[in-house]
Amino acid sequence: MATTKERILVTLTPDMSRELSARAKREKSPRATIAARMLRNAIEDISDEEDRHLSALGEKRLKETKRWLTSEEFWGNVTARRES
Repeated sequence: MATTKERILVTLTPDMSRELSARAKREKSPRATIAARMLRNAIEDISDEEDRHLSALGEKRLKETKRWLTSEEFWGNVTARRES
C-alpha cells in the first residue's frame, strides 16, 4: 500500500532498538509508529523550550530598555531613509 508519509532511515543502537521493540510490544503498535510519535514529542518539547527562552529574552529586553521610540520617530526615520 502506498503512503503519503515520508520515510527516513534511522540507525539505532542495540539498546535503543530493544527499548523501542519493548514499547511497541507493550502498546501493540508498530515500531515505526512509536518512533514517529517519540520524534514528534521531542520536536514539540524543543519548540516549547525555545518559546520559553525567547519569552524570557523578550521580558528581559522590556525591563532593560531605557527609551522607546514613538511611532513618529520610527516611521520618520524609515521615510527619511527611503527618500535618500
